[in-house]
Amino acid sequence: MNKTSVAEDFDSLFIDHPFFQIKEQIELAVMTSSTFSLAIEKLVKEEKMDYLDATCRLCEKFEIEYASIPRLLTSDMKDKIELAATERKYRLGK
Repeated sequence: MNKTSVAEDFDSLFIDHPFFQIKEQIELAVMTSSTFSLAIEKLVKEEKMDYLDATCRLCEKFEIEYASIPRLLTSDMKDKIELAATERKYRLGK
């Protein structure tokens, strides 16, 4: 058995451990409006997406219901998302 297969076997033993399966749920549980808003900002800057798309991506990743979003946003982020929604509405000609 070579080192690579030993490492892969080791990883496969622990990747299914319940702790690793709930890691993202733990992150969500301690997420505040500041950390969620910072995560949105990071996606906007690094992935070159708008605030609406970044918010939706995080909701999908953490399985957050859209109705829960307002409590996870700072007031500044709410303003940015509202502006992005308005701009998108005008781009789509509605």
